Amino acid sequence: MRAWCFTDGFGFESLHLVDRPDPEPGPRDVVIAMRAASLNFRDLVVLRGQHGRAVRPPLIPLSDGCGVVTATGAEVGDLAVGTRVAPAFFRNWQGGAPPQDLEAGRLGGPLDGVLATRVVAPADAVVRIPDHLSDAEAATLPCAGVTAWSALSEPRPARAGETVLILGTGGVALMALQLARVSGLRTVVTTSSDAKAERLRALGADIVIDRSATPDWARAVREATGGAGVDRVLELAGAETLPSSLKCVRTGGTILLIGNVTGNEATLFLPAILTRRVTLQSVTVGSRQDFEALVRALDLHGIRPVVDRTLPFEDAPEAFRTLETQAGFGNICVEIPGD
Repeated sequence: MRAWCFTDGFGFESLHLVDRPDPEPGPRDVVIAMRAASLNFRDLVVLRGQHGRAVRPPLIPLSDGCGVVTATGAEVGDLAVGTRVAPAFFRNWQGGAPPQDLEAGRLGGPLDGVLATRVVAPADAVVRIPDHLSDAEAATLPCAGVTAWSALSEPRPARAGETVLILGTGGVALMALQLARVSGLRTVVTTSSDAKAERLRALGADIVIDRSATPDWARAVREATGGAGVDRVLELAGAETLPSSLKCVRTGGTILLIGNVTGNEATLFLPAILTRRVTLQSVTVGSRQDFEALVRALDLHGIRPVVDRTLPFEDAPEAFRTLETQAGFGNICVEIPGD
């Protein structure tokens, strides 16, 4: 098998295409011939060596991908060779409350990820993929897709008729927009350009706010909701936008903390939280059961994740550079050839 690997450190200079022995399945494992992988902002954090002491080289990056089962262990009875599957982001979280050792089960750090021609995974840590999705579309689901699902489900499911604010046009944001639409939610989406605004409207966003033309976008959100604010904010940017998100949420509303693209430390006006009973809820992807629920919803409604572009396996480092620009609309993917 071939794999991209951080061999002796992190950064582009340490990311190399290497040959490794083909993996063999244990009794309860499956071997997957990977077909596509997808990048998330977290993968840039790993690339920069900023994901903490537990994530160390040598390491195969990326958590999101899909492929076809090519071999099964002796005790695997419900996954046949030829089944198209995606590994779950957390190998150790089947459902319910997250386990205490949650962080130890993440693909793409500290566990080897999916940017390889073949991977081995426990059979109970993979999920079947809907037939209507392409390989690249399916590859976006384990982290980006499940995160969007969880953001609309926690701490309670969003209800039809509620208003949700979604920040940005990355993979999580666009999947959340599509899920919100079929759930009967009113959607407000912020973006950074007129061109992206038009594409958001084409996807069905009810209200689109171009931050480049409307610097005080929090005021625009309040005005669009008659001064009340939104029921739920999907906060994907982090420190820089969190204070504005707080201005956008209604009394008794919820802010889902998902990303930290703009920084790790934020200064908040606490009375705006305390006096209005605002809930701050973190979202860390989700369990395998959440993944299965997402797949059922995509299958039922025919939803297709938005893929900005797909690069060849040999150009995988360029996929990281493309994601760094934050200029895309949707997911950045890598096609993985058979070996």
